[in-house]
Amino acid sequence: EAIAKILEQDLGIPAFSVPTNGMHDYVYGVGIALAEIAKRIEGKREVTPKSVNLLGVTPLDFGPQENVELLKENLKAYGWNVLSTWAMGDDFETLQTSGNADVNLVVSAVGLRAAKVLWETCHIPYVIGTPNQWLAEDISHALKMAITQQTATANVYLQNRMQQEAEITLIGEPVTMGSLAAGIEKKYGRMTRVLCPLKECESLLGRNDKVVRGEEAMEEELKNAKIIVADPLYRPICPEDSTFYEIPHVAFSGRMFI
Repeated sequence: EAIAKILEQDLGIPAFSVPTNGMHDYVYGVGIALAEIAKRIEGKREVTPKSVNLLGVTPLDFGPQENVELLKENLKAYGWNVLSTWAMGDDFETLQTSGNADVNLVVSAVGLRAAKVLWETCHIPYVIGTPNQWLAEDISHALKMAITQQTATANVYLQNRMQQEAEITLIGEPVTMGSLAAGIEKKYGRMTRVLCPLKECESLLGRNDKVVRGEEAMEEELKNAKIIVADPLYRPICPEDSTFYEIPHVAFSGRMFI
């Protein structure tokens, strides 16, 4: 922390430290880094109508840039102007315009800390959810409501979730997988659940979802699962008679399956 202060003082370049020890997952480290950037964003000067910042956009959750462009297109289809993405495809100068946005959209758990900072410092309301093709309309409506009501948060993918016994199990980051689960339920009427191996994510999970840490614990949770959607590295601990759908995730298996 002291070195960061000296660098910023002597060079005039924004600098900060992230206290990591190699024992935390990526949500912790990247989340703190984005929150530190958010602390350096000035408040609203000239608000851009129907504008949104996407918070938590990293290669670890979304892979190549083309996936990010798809998220933007899904929002643009409902008239939204994406002011900045935190932090794929935009430079620091672009991020500095974030204070002019109407609303923030937290597209993965990584962006939640930054959203809370921007709510406190710039009073920008935020919504939580990944705008996939099935959920983009619901998210658009929630963004409008957040602007109108100036509410701090609205978790779109946890609204109207089915409560029967799960037919489909999804494993991974809670916001992206939770949004996919909500989309599946909306589109196909098939009950889902999300198993999350990450820390500090309990508040982002639904009633039937669960934080599961460790291979043995995950294998136990999966023993009766029939349909599983996860990174390919989970396949060896899945039941032999289950149907497995691969969604490679950089933070889980790197580039092995991409």
